[in-house]
Amino acid sequence: MSEICEQIPAIVWTTDEAGLTIYGNSRFRAYFGSESHATDGLNALHPDDAITLPVKIRNARREGLDVKTDVRLRRLSGEYCWFALSASTWGDGAAVKYCWVAVERNKRAGDNFIIQRVEDSGQAGHLIASETEILEMVARGAATAEVFDKVCRLVEELIDDCFCCILELSLDRRHFRFGAAPRLPGEFKGVFDGSEVAAGLGACGLAATSRRPVEVPDCASDALAGTAEGRLMLLNGFNVCQAKPILSPYGNTAGVFTLYRQRYAAFSLFEQQVVDRAINIIGISIDRTRHEEALVRRETQVRRSQAQLLAAQRISSTGSFTFDIQKNECVWSEELYRIFDIDPSLEPDIYAVRKRVYRDDLDKFNGELQRALSGQSIDVTFRIVTSHAALKFLRGLAKISYHVGDNPVLVGTVQDITDFKNAQEALQRGEEALVKAREDLAYVSRVMTISALTASIAHEVSQPLAGILTNANACLRLLALSPPNIQAASETARRTIRDTMRATEIIKRLRAMFARQPSTMEYTDLNELAREVIILSARDMHQKSISVTAQLEPKALLIRVDRVQLQQVILNMLLNARDAMGDIESRPRILTVSTHVDTESAVLSITDVGIGFPLENADQMFEAFFTTKQDGMGIGLAISRSIIENHGGIMWAEPNDGPGATVSFSIPLQSPPNEVPVR
Repeated sequence: MSEICEQIPAIVWTTDEAGLTIYGNSRFRAYFGSESHATDGLNALHPDDAITLPVKIRNARREGLDVKTDVRLRRLSGEYCWFALSASTWGDGAAVKYCWVAVERNKRAGDNFIIQRVEDSGQAGHLIASETEILEMVARGAATAEVFDKVCRLVEELIDDCFCCILELSLDRRHFRFGAAPRLPGEFKGVFDGSEVAAGLGACGLAATSRRPVEVPDCASDALAGTAEGRLMLLNGFNVCQAKPILSPYGNTAGVFTLYRQRYAAFSLFEQQVVDRAINIIGISIDRTRHEEALVRRETQVRRSQAQLLAAQRISSTGSFTFDIQKNECVWSEELYRIFDIDPSLEPDIYAVRKRVYRDDLDKFNGELQRALSGQSIDVTFRIVTSHAALKFLRGLAKISYHVGDNPVLVGTVQDITDFKNAQEALQRGEEALVKAREDLAYVSRVMTISALTASIAHEVSQPLAGILTNANACLRLLALSPPNIQAASETARRTIRDTMRATEIIKRLRAMFARQPSTMEYTDLNELAREVIILSARDMHQKSISVTAQLEPKALLIRVDRVQLQQVILNMLLNARDAMGDIESRPRILTVSTHVDTESAVLSITDVGIGFPLENADQMFEAFFTTKQDGMGIGLAISRSIIENHGGIMWAEPNDGPGATVSFSIPLQSPPNEVPVR
């Protein structure tokens, strides 16, 4: 309201019922003096006016009318000047207050807002009184349409052959908004309201875009006749038009005040002053309206932002707080009260929070709080116990974000992460269950794979057992000779020990592959693993008429792996190659096991000359339950790839240029500490 009063070209002040000044605008202070030397407006009345004014106030109040009179007011220098004084009541009825508006009657020449000496003092007085009334409407916050209508009617009353129209521009200054035109036909509103601001619309559009007055003395012979505004003028008998832009305090066009006349006549000095004063009042009203609209928009944005913040905090379970350290003033958001399970009607209290903190986390909470109060940023996770004995996990962040005066203010957030913690624990349990299930599946696959080599395993074990039996019998015969052949018997005993060790190693390898034991990582030679699996499957390959060729890297390929798991992978690859050549009769069945170094990795490949597979199935082969075998389960290669990837390697398959396919894997080379890796 004070901004509006500052723009009114008059002395404006408010008083209580006793006449004591409550507020005065800058013109009030300039006329009566600064605050330290100010004189109340009513105390500055001429002695004669001081007698008559109280009577007029009582009469006006009794009849429910505003006070309107001419008085003399003493300026700070002691000089008296005539003013048109008006007053209206405002307030809630219990404490009546007055709003006073004083317009000087004899201001110096050159002031665009005040009437100079005119021949018709009656018209001048009417203009001043009407202007005062309209300014009071603006000050009271009357609707813009009412103010515009009052201005138009006043101008039309004081100027002959004059029809007024007020257009307001939208905030983006791209469209017109119809303000008032009390005596014009309704078609004018239809032409202007919502129309785009453009020079082609007519005089109003040109005045708005150029920010200069536009005068059309003869519409019929002017280019305006071809515009929508010109056609409407001629249709309603108007031939003269004056469009004056209304500029905002920033120099932008805020509206257009247009006067339509039937015939041209130059404005008198008084009529020109009437128009100028009307333009000023319209500008004040538009500026007030836009300030109010901007205030409403800001208030709406603030309410919307607050609602969005509240919703966002509720959705994310995040509360916020500020704490003025020196004033010991704390502000909590609604969500923060909910998180800590504290009654929102209570004042924010850090001790109430401490009562909620879980006892095992209280020392950590207090320590982090002290760090925050000392100016350090904190990020702490702690637990609280609600009034219903529920345990919550919270995460708090805080730092000194800004200062009010010299007071540091701690700003922070607290988020309820209980659901996240529970989900994290459930995920961890799920991952542990998945690892166990994968291990169980790998064990089943390993047992099934080894079971497929039952005959070969039996042969491998029976060979050293038969050697042990033969050597034992020979040793007995050599010892039974007379004299006993001790040297030959000793040699036979050594062969018996050798065969026993061989049988023991075979059984140990089988027990290791059948055993369900945790994964154990160790450094080993990939070539050695390949040889062991080839030996284990040799009998089975021989029975299937498959020739196994080993093309192994001459140097040791040291890798860090779970020995049993990698043997399972190689054995599965060998059996798949065996099965792929099971029905081949037209060519030799050749299986090649090869190893080599590829940059930083050791690569093992198994190549067969079997039935092969289409190139598009290369990746699909490693998917669970995909199989090309009639009695296959489709889990061997899927488990094998999982094992290789867990060792940091990759596994792939590709068809050969000729018959068959090649399945390979690579694992990073890794030597024990203090040893140079193989390259």
